[in-house]
Amino acid sequence: MNNHNAYSSRRRAKHTFPKRPMYKEAFQIKPIPLNWFRGVGSAISVGTPALLGVLMGNPALGILASIGGFTFLYVSNETYAQRAVRLFWVALGLAVSFALGALCSYNTILTVLMFGIVGGLSTLMFTLFQITGPSGMFFVLAYAVGTSMTANLNVILHNSLILFLGGMFAWMVGMAGVIMNPHRTESKASSAVYYSLANLLSAVGTAQFTDLQHQTASLMQQADRTLMNSKWFGRKDKPYTEKLRVLNTQAREIFLSILDISLMPKHEVEEQLSSALQIIGDQLLGKENEVGFAVPTFEDELNLSLKNLYLNIKVAFEISSTNAIDYKTDPKDYKTKTGFRVLLKNVFTSGSNAPFIALRYGIILVISAAIAYGFHFDRSYWVPLSSASVMGGATYVASLHRGIQRSLGTIIGIIVGAILLWLHPQYVAVPLILASLQFVVELIYGRNYSLAVIFITPSTLLIGSTLQPELTSEYFISARIVDIIIGSAVAMVGITWLWRKTASKRLPSVFKEAVEREGELLVAILNCESIEVRKSIEEKLQNALIQLRLVYDNAFAESMRRNARTTILWPAVGDSLHLGYMLLAASRNDNNINHVSSDRIEKYQHGFAVLAESIENNKKPVMDMPALPEFPSIYEDIMQLKRSLRVLDSSLNLTRF
Repeated sequence: MNNHNAYSSRRRAKHTFPKRPMYKEAFQIKPIPLNWFRGVGSAISVGTPALLGVLMGNPALGILASIGGFTFLYVSNETYAQRAVRLFWVALGLAVSFALGALCSYNTILTVLMFGIVGGLSTLMFTLFQITGPSGMFFVLAYAVGTSMTANLNVILHNSLILFLGGMFAWMVGMAGVIMNPHRTESKASSAVYYSLANLLSAVGTAQFTDLQHQTASLMQQADRTLMNSKWFGRKDKPYTEKLRVLNTQAREIFLSILDISLMPKHEVEEQLSSALQIIGDQLLGKENEVGFAVPTFEDELNLSLKNLYLNIKVAFEISSTNAIDYKTDPKDYKTKTGFRVLLKNVFTSGSNAPFIALRYGIILVISAAIAYGFHFDRSYWVPLSSASVMGGATYVASLHRGIQRSLGTIIGIIVGAILLWLHPQYVAVPLILASLQFVVELIYGRNYSLAVIFITPSTLLIGSTLQPELTSEYFISARIVDIIIGSAVAMVGITWLWRKTASKRLPSVFKEAVEREGELLVAILNCESIEVRKSIEEKLQNALIQLRLVYDNAFAESMRRNARTTILWPAVGDSLHLGYMLLAASRNDNNINHVSSDRIEKYQHGFAVLAESIENNKKPVMDMPALPEFPSIYEDIMQLKRSLRVLDSSLNLTRF
């Protein structure tokens, strides 16, 4: 085979438009695995305290402790060291929220205002500390339950302690896995990176390549954060955690090598290399694989870029296949934890939408609570609870879907709940039913929210009737119907009118920053800057590319219809993403660069400045950039980005979404 002819053409992936949001997606069941871990863990965390309450002769107190058991729902893909701290603060936060509800229950105005403060502040805290899960939903629930309690200080302290103890039981359930596998999260994060690399390599030249680029880069960033927060639980753990860090560093080299070969025609070796990456992912999860090392040995037949990919995968395979070697990583690769001040600064920067999301959450809760308490609805707190649930969607479209799903699911759930309350479950039947319902909810929650709500509704009815047995089941059922209608309506109107376009407004500035970072890296490469200097620029560029795609996707999901202003930018955004990743690959493959004149470098700097300004000022870029013989494919990408930005026009003001 003649290598020159075999690799003379380029296979550049087309940037397909993101899928347009549709109402019918609210009724679709996502084909994702059932979450058995969350199902079993949440059932134990919620059901056990309720069972103990029944056995001790105080079912209401057991139900109160089971509310603390919702702490388990905040278990995510964090390390056990992080989980220990986070779950403790969640348990304490739920207890404090409950206490605040009880303390405010004597005054309606204070009760209404505190709904917004608790919801908004908890939402902001979860964003600040990057804690995934149901956000402020269960803090609002704990506060709402507290408002139905007596404002006696001794009773409040006693009940808050019971709720906190329920939360600490959930802490133990969430931390139980540390005994068997203390680094399960780190292994999962690393294996996800290698599985994604395998899919990326198989997708070179296809329409999925651009999306998988973003996915793989995001997973590597997530694995970085996970490994940065990894703790040793003994001397034997150190070699393993260091091994994972080396593998994650090697994954970056493989990622850039895949980007490098993406400029060439498909080679039969790529599928074998992809299989090897899949095997590495299996090994990191402890799966047995009888295939063995599937990487080919005929290195001489491969071109330089493909050979580099092969060698990088071979190194990763050798590392993953060993157990006892004490690897050493560069401390610079894994920086210390980000301080509180830095986190606070990031959340309140001009480009962050976190304060607006928290403020919107709080305002909508205040409005829904004011309506409920102002009109003296039965169990008024269920109205803001419905609003809080609807606002759990990550985007405007997701929130609309949740509103639809919650309405439909609650109607069916009320029927199930009515049958359940009609049977008058007593004693151990109550906690067992509660645990079973919670198990099903968490098992199917990710597949379709409306299905989960069918089981959430009878669960809340059961909790309410147990805490206040003097009230009839008809009372709770009728109140539930009203709260879903009012609460969901207020939330859907609120998310439509309050800061709905924050992502669209941020898009031009985020886009501009990505282009500026690309220009910085190209100049650093041509100036033959040191590895340390380029590494810093590479990290900033990769973060900018990930942020650009996230913000664009959020802007795209701000309407059920295609927004013309957002849609028209997609080709340019896609071209910028492609250019950025190609520059990252080129930064590791610049051995053939000779001296580049300062005059030519200044012209490249000016060209990128023009591109960035065109995005900021919404004008067509007018520039004359000299050829780039060192990287002709990158020059083609720059020119393609310039052509894509020609759609910009002063009559289409992208800063006014």
